[in-house]
Amino acid sequence: MSSANFKLKVSVNQDVCVGAGLCVLSTSDVFDQREEDGVVRLLQTEPDEAHYEKVLGAARKCPSKAIRVEKIDDTAAPGGQP
Repeated sequence: MSSANFKLKVSVNQDVCVGAGLCVLSTSDVFDQREEDGVVRLLQTEPDEAHYEKVLGAARKCPSKAIRVEKIDDTAAPGGQP
């Protein structure tokens, strides 16, 4: 059972990524880089709660702001019913 009342949804914009690699250094379980040019590859769009702090840190550190993280409310019952 999750202790957070939200989930994180992560997306990346490969068109603006400069290949700095700070995201991979933050958490290689969620981010990787393409071999040919170092551009970010997203491995998990909804990472485990254990990675939340590192994912948020990666988004803050990204020099090109290529990482977008959304907090999705996770308090609703399954099926979207309150």
